[in-house]
Amino acid sequence: MDSALDCLRASSLFQGVEPARLVRLLGAVEPVEFAAGELVARAGEQAAAMVVCETGRLRLVTPAGREVEAAANSCGEEVATELDRYVLTATAVGRVVGWRIPRESLQGFLQQQPRSVPRAVTLLASRLAGEKLPLEPTATPAEATPIRVSELVGWGLAVALPPLVYWVGLRTEWTVQAAMTAAICTAMMVLWVFSLLDEFVPPLVAMVATLFIGLAPPAVALAGFSSPGLITLLGVFALASIITTSGLSYRLMLWVLLHLPDRPMFHQGVLLCGGYLLSPITPSGNNRLSLLLPMYRDMLDGLKLVRRGAAATALMAATFSGAMLMSPMLSTSKSANIAAISLLPEQIQEEFIGLFWLVAAAVAAIGLTLFHALASAWLCSAPQAQPLPVARIAQQLRLLGRPTPSEWLAAAGFMFFLVGAATYSWHQVPPSWLAGCVLVGLLLSGQFSKQDFRRHIDWPMLFFLLGVDSITRVMDYHGLQAGLARAIAGWFQFIDGRIELFILAALLTTVTIRLALPVTAGMLVSVVILLPVAEAHGIHPWICVFLTAMFSDIWFLPYQSSVYLQVLSQGCGDTYDQRRFFLHNAWMNLARVVVAYASIPWWYWLGLL
Repeated sequence: MDSALDCLRASSLFQGVEPARLVRLLGAVEPVEFAAGELVARAGEQAAAMVVCETGRLRLVTPAGREVEAAANSCGEEVATELDRYVLTATAVGRVVGWRIPRESLQGFLQQQPRSVPRAVTLLASRLAGEKLPLEPTATPAEATPIRVSELVGWGLAVALPPLVYWVGLRTEWTVQAAMTAAICTAMMVLWVFSLLDEFVPPLVAMVATLFIGLAPPAVALAGFSSPGLITLLGVFALASIITTSGLSYRLMLWVLLHLPDRPMFHQGVLLCGGYLLSPITPSGNNRLSLLLPMYRDMLDGLKLVRRGAAATALMAATFSGAMLMSPMLSTSKSANIAAISLLPEQIQEEFIGLFWLVAAAVAAIGLTLFHALASAWLCSAPQAQPLPVARIAQQLRLLGRPTPSEWLAAAGFMFFLVGAATYSWHQVPPSWLAGCVLVGLLLSGQFSKQDFRRHIDWPMLFFLLGVDSITRVMDYHGLQAGLARAIAGWFQFIDGRIELFILAALLTTVTIRLALPVTAGMLVSVVILLPVAEAHGIHPWICVFLTAMFSDIWFLPYQSSVYLQVLSQGCGDTYDQRRFFLHNAWMNLARVVVAYASIPWWYWLGLL
């Protein structure tokens, strides 16, 4: 591997690139050998890889037969550009021993080294010197994509339903402002359900409409953008970015692969358990996913998993489940849990604010973990991959050398946020302040530049989350949530004190409300509706809160899960099989219902029933 690193450093394409960054490519390079006169690349064929010579040289010829270089040390730089085909023919001059870099791996590397792309174009241009490039014929303009029936239906409903909701609201003695807010929220939901616009657009449209017609003062309509959540998201996104770009996540990935058994269950277990460990101290699935995705990406490349293959899908399922499965299992793992517990009697709050919440949810936590393992084994089973090259991984770790200052800074920021959030009960410093300190530290150190701030902050996701938060506050300002609770609270007389029917009622109520409201608002509205029902039928209030917390994580369409939207917005949507992932999600939706019923004997034993 030392020779491979030396070859890469000698190539014109990688001049000026730090050796520590080149080490990332060593996991993707493959040794190759060519006999004298053997064809290495042919002009006009699909450009699949770049070849760098360790011994021997290559003869490069244009399609017209003109020799442009008789002793080149590399070929195939086309894969570093937007060219789909080779523009030069390369043949071996004598015996050639070298290294092959696949197109996909090289382009993934160049995303972190964009300056190498112009260098590749310049190199090709200098070699071709005056020759016309053998480009593919210019494609004829594509015909306009016809409008789908679902789009027509969606836009029709987006126009027709809001006036209808407004009229019904006035008929039910709502105020004009409340009826107008309900109409705007209806339009927003239709745009989401039919995927007519990008997910972050409808909340922004709703906010502008709210301000334009004066439905709420700016302090309410823009409340999400003045909340501590803005600083928290900025800090966590910046921290996740520096963990990736500094190389810390790659170093940790190599260390994990080297020391754990070479089995998929252990690789997936690292991401699943990592999310579980973050759950008690990070009350946001989005924040947990941001911290897990760098490891997921590096494991995907380090294990050389096939994109959209079963193993890659199982790894994504583990990442997503690690971020989400423990959300309802602890009082501090979900912001809605913290808000909902304040609705309980003070004595119950003191009992469940600590570890007893986890004890009461133990059957559900264990059950969901087992269901996840079964779903991964069933839906994402794959043949055993080739054994990991342990010697190569150990050598890559050695070549990385000592951690760089950027890695130390990333590690310090992560530990500061982690330990600070874990000890909140002692120092009472909110996590948003801690995330803000991390962000300021990264900016002052110069490790997070203006370009990084523009490129690595997931702005669409940030606007989606804060926009939804703002619209939820507008709804609460006009009493829509409380009005909804009063309207349907009398529908639950059929329960008659039976916990089995109460679980069913909680499921139907929460899932229905979640079609229109995001996770936090949907859970809180469900709690407001179901708490009086639980008390009237002799069911412990905490069970009501727990069931709504767990069932609010059920989702069917992407817009219902901001965590899944974050997976897509981070560019990971093409790394796994989405059909299998949605089957896994459907299985976990069913699992949440099963573990709720399985917890009944446990709750009887604890005296909650």
